[in-house]
Amino acid sequence: MNVKNVVICAAGLGSRLGLDTPKCLVPIGKHKLIYYLLELIKDIPNVRIVVGFKEEEVIKYVRSIRDDVVFIRNSNYSSTTNAYSLHLGTKDLKEPFLTIDGDMILDPTSFKSLLTKCVPGEDLIVITEAKTEDAVFVKLNDKKEVVEFSREPFSKYEWSGVGYLSNIKIDKDGQYVYQVIEKYLPIKSAELTCWEIDTPQDLNNTLNYLSFI
Repeated sequence: MNVKNVVICAAGLGSRLGLDTPKCLVPIGKHKLIYYLLELIKDIPNVRIVVGFKEEEVIKYVRSIRDDVVFIRNSNYSSTTNAYSLHLGTKDLKEPFLTIDGDMILDPTSFKSLLTKCVPGEDLIVITEAKTEDAVFVKLNDKKEVVEFSREPFSKYEWSGVGYLSNIKIDKDGQYVYQVIEKYLPIKSAELTCWEIDTPQDLNNTLNYLSFI
């Protein structure tokens, strides 16, 4: 397996979901959301999770599943973006890494296929069919490279929040991750079947479509 490092950003408040709990701990089926992510990456040796909001609960639950996870604290989680969390999680990492938002459910078969497309030394933006309420849409060229991000719905695809980054350094300037990546475009893409849970409607949509939970 080419992927040796995974960084999961799970520090945010998740205020739009309105549950007063970290989104990675939202119950999905028989388990909490992050359980399914940890199952998918159980063979990847280096897993880092950036925590913040109710971090003790996240750490306790994750350690009950996997005890070798490295936790990085974002003490400024209430006033910073996911780019700052990813910066904290990767600032000393010299190798390529897979970044995944902590509020995602990934289709296992699709994710397994994605891992085969991750090539050290190359960057990969992972896209999915647009279905979230607050999508960041992507424009692709004829080579299926991402050439633009936008909040405007000019494509049937959105950025999934997943990426395999080899040459991109995430700084802490307060922008979102996709805004940091923009200056490196075009970047090749790969499609993934996945669901991001950011709002109550996203949660309902996810539960309606899942068949593997």
